[in-house]
Amino acid sequence: MPNPWFRVYGEIIDDEKLLLLAFQDRWHFVALLALKNRGVLDENDGDMLHRKLCVKLGLHKAELEELGKRLSDVGLIDRKTFQPLAWDNRQFQSDGSTERVRAYRERMKRSGNVPVTAQDTDTDTDTDTEIGQKKRAKATRFRPPTLEEVTEYCQQRENSVNPQKFIDHYTGNGWMRGKTKMKDWKAVIRTWEQNEDENRTRTGSNSRATFDDKIRRLRETAEEGEPGLDTAGGNARGQILARVR
Repeated sequence: MPNPWFRVYGEIIDDEKLLLLAFQDRWHFVALLALKNRGVLDENDGDMLHRKLCVKLGLHKAELEELGKRLSDVGLIDRKTFQPLAWDNRQFQSDGSTERVRAYRERMKRSGNVPVTAQDTDTDTDTDTEIGQKKRAKATRFRPPTLEEVTEYCQQRENSVNPQKFIDHYTGNGWMRGKTKMKDWKAVIRTWEQNEDENRTRTGSNSRATFDDKIRRLRETAEEGEPGLDTAGGNARGQILARVR
């Protein structure tokens, strides 16, 4: 299995051979390095190689031939095979994981301290993975919003959430949701918005139910002839409403 990465040196930015090329040709050269690393240049030749390069580089056959001439003229590739000329001088056999493990086993075998089957985990790719994990962790770290950000988002949502109340509440508890650190304050705003809508609906329903219940009880009282209600005069409904209010 080919190595998933290859070496590119910082001095490439000042390489005179590359500086003689147009920007697009520089990219094509880097793409050829990647294809070399993946084995495309070694596994194919002749017309099949040219067809694959046309597909990978997005070029027509004539354009590929012109590219090969320009890159070979400055001494970067072999025009016929498209092989990078300095590949072996820049890439090392020890870069492959198989070679690293083999060398490690040999060292451990000579020392006699560790079984021969132990794996060498101290690799460039391990370091790259650790760096990538730290960058992702930093990128997802929560940042509390400002009052202006909360106000603007609430205005966009056209809700009745009080931005200052929201900021004060979560500033006081360290921006925690229960026992978990908050990750998305906008999602919490939407939750507050939903809760307020539900509370408003529940309050309206309860108020209507209470009013209707009072009307029913007073009507029953009127039918039973409660003193003070003039049921005979046909004005019981007005008297009932007056008492409810």
